[in-house]
Amino acid sequence: MEIKDSFTTEENATIITAEDGTTKFSKWGKELERLAQEEVKKEIAFHKAAGNPIFYSRNGKLVKELADGRCFEFRLQEDGTEEIIQELPPRC
Repeated sequence: MEIKDSFTTEENATIITAEDGTTKFSKWGKELERLAQEEVKKEIAFHKAAGNPIFYSRNGKLVKELADGRCFEFRLQEDGTEEIIQELPPRC
């Protein structure tokens, strides 16, 4: 397999195709990001429907969101248990 260090002017012209100057690669990247976000939303819904909590960070705080929508800031202890710090407003 050959790896190129640089592209010719002709190759560059085929990479930039849109009138707004975006590349096929950047459009592909945006579509990939959109599809990934869709799948993440599906997985979150699946976990919540099964009664499982989801975990994420919000404004630098670790959050445990229960299937019923209640959210809690928590800290993970060294022994693996969770310490609830406070209840948080639900995410919007």
